[in-house]
Amino acid sequence: MSQRPRPETICVHPPEVPESASRPLSPPIHLSAVYKIAGLDQIDALYEGGDSGYTYRRDGDANSDLLAAKVAELEHAEDALICASGMGAEAALFLATLSAGDEVALSDNLYGKTVALVGRELSRFGVGHHFFDATRPESLKRVLTPTTRLVFVETLSNPLVRLADIAGLAEVAHSSGASLAVDHTFAPLLCRPIEMGADFVTHSLTKLIGGHSDLILGLLAGPRERIARAKAITSAFGLAGNPFESWLALRGVATLGLRSQRACATALRLAERLAGHPGVKHVHYPGLSTHPDHACASRTLEGGFGTIATIDVGGRPEADLLIRSLTGIPFAPSLGDASTTLSHPATTSHRNQSPDQWARQGISAGLIRLSFGLEDPDDLWDDLKQALDRLG
Repeated sequence: MSQRPRPETICVHPPEVPESASRPLSPPIHLSAVYKIAGLDQIDALYEGGDSGYTYRRDGDANSDLLAAKVAELEHAEDALICASGMGAEAALFLATLSAGDEVALSDNLYGKTVALVGRELSRFGVGHHFFDATRPESLKRVLTPTTRLVFVETLSNPLVRLADIAGLAEVAHSSGASLAVDHTFAPLLCRPIEMGADFVTHSLTKLIGGHSDLILGLLAGPRERIARAKAITSAFGLAGNPFESWLALRGVATLGLRSQRACATALRLAERLAGHPGVKHVHYPGLSTHPDHACASRTLEGGFGTIATIDVGGRPEADLLIRSLTGIPFAPSLGDASTTLSHPATTSHRNQSPDQWARQGISAGLIRLSFGLEDPDDLWDDLKQALDRLG
């Protein structure tokens, strides 16, 4: 019989996981950063695909894989991977798709950090870019070149919620040999870009899918072979997500359908009321007949017109007064929470853009982006109305 280990040895060695004939209903959290390997043959099999399992968390973990599989199923994608943020997912896509001398076509009204990633960072490595109007596929045709490898759009743009013509853009992109990627953060469940012709879908899981402002994660979904390349990029550049936040996001997916339906209904109801208030210069919401993409949205989107509405109250002083006058809607520069929040694009998501970029995208200092949550719509309206009334 071997000698009983000394106390220090007992303390440092983790216990074995108890065996159980039953399985947990809720997926457990796998927090280990590294896994025990039986021997050299097993490590070869794990790395070469002959055996399933994990070695080091940067290369994959069970919670991230469960979350990726769930969202890939929702998107009708062959495969998906989890990254540390929505921007991490975009970076993985760009790094896996583009090389020096290539070009990417970007839609107008993209999230400011996406524009910065391509325009300031990737340009340092010889990647060019052009802008086009995602609502008009013919405008994409005019900017495509023989070196355009990727077209990147948002389903609903940030912050003016313009609806991309995904099917038309896919046809134009594919005719020139380029791939189409769609940031679907604003519209999970409302349509399926891959079924409409897109090659890739990205999500900031931080937003509607996570749903509670308590995690930061991103996802890239698409063809299995191309996601495999992106997974290698994710490992090499350290872009991987983590198991605890993946566990949180998977829990958020369970209520996504209910939250989306309720928030979309509230957004439409409040957008209609905001459009009738004299303190509001303009309301941007595809559920309104005045929105330029309303007819397309009515044909394309299912279950609502989105949870985001953007209003123009004039200028920075009016925007600041509105923000300070609200009592129940906080200024919190994100979106997709269970509670309603607002953001000010000019000082947050699009802060570092030039006046020309603002003008091209229709952004002004008076824009307020509202992300509607699960509160009673009448309570939200009472708060918004008293604040708007103060604008005079």
